Amino acid sequence: MNELLMIDKYFPGANLEGGIELANRLEWGLSVQMAGDEYVVSSGDEPILRTDSKDALQTFIYGLGLAYAVLPEELFLSLEAAVGEL
Repeated sequence: MNELLMIDKYFPGANLEGGIELANRLEWGLSVQMAGDEYVVSSGDEPILRTDSKDALQTFIYGLGLAYAVLPEELFLSLEAAVGEL
């Protein structure tokens, strides 16, 4: 069993979509699609993860989102503004 203890506290909506939302606020352009029996995570048009494991998908998205979610809000907003200026 896997238990992601910080998700409820930090992720918007406490779900995978919340992690994708945070990353996309920083211009990742993440999307998740099914290709046959595999999950494909893309950044824009570029595939960055292909897996047949839902656990691997969740770990990837939660890890990426959590890296941003734990930042103090002011820092995240500054990072978001800086990325938007690029």
